[in-house]
Amino acid sequence: MTFRRRSLSYANVTSTLALAIVLSVGSAYAASQLPSRSVGERALRPGAVTAEKLRKQAVTAPKIKAGAVQKGKIAGEAITSAKIADGAVVTPKLAGEVVTTDKISSDAVTGAKVNEASLGQVPSAAFADNAETAANANPEAFARVSVEGTVFPADSKGIDVSDVKQGKLYPGSYCIAMPFPAKGAQVTPEYAGHNQVSAYITLGGSESCQAGAAEVQTYNAGSHSKEPFFVVFYR
Repeated sequence: MTFRRRSLSYANVTSTLALAIVLSVGSAYAASQLPSRSVGERALRPGAVTAEKLRKQAVTAPKIKAGAVQKGKIAGEAITSAKIADGAVVTPKLAGEVVTTDKISSDAVTGAKVNEASLGQVPSAAFADNAETAANANPEAFARVSVEGTVFPADSKGIDVSDVKQGKLYPGSYCIAMPFPAKGAQVTPEYAGHNQVSAYITLGGSESCQAGAAEVQTYNAGSHSKEPFFVVFYR
């Protein structure tokens, strides 16, 4: 058997190059003309779709699966006030003790929003617990008394004419039946044309007055003297 050796000719080289060009162009054309929906998830290599390959604004809200964006995927300070819809943050969404005093702006909490039962007593209001009556502003018993021990009803309260009697030991002594067990009392001389008058009061009786009564003593220039006075009793 004999073999015929073939030699390269211009025609052979030209035809081979032409075939290669046709195949490469056809493949490129075919790749650029892929049918719709022909490239699925399985055709994509892991890691093939990178951030740089995504078109701007290609990932919209409807394209994000529910629950896909977790805490670890949110950048610091990414969620600003402008990104939160009105009414989006409701009470059940607030963590315990997340709203602290520092987070509340001044004058933000009004009286209508305060539970009064949760408020403690104002420290200075503790004094009101012992104030059964506003004795300083409107005492329960007071009287204006003349030099002879006469009570002026128009200027008195809780003390009648029969409640005041003159003491027996010396002038300027007046015994007053107290309308209640008083815890305190005050007597003030009424001006009668001279300014050397003074007055004192004793609760609980004395040598001149019976037990349980109050004794008022009036003086003029240091000596016992009948003088008009005002008296007030406090509970």
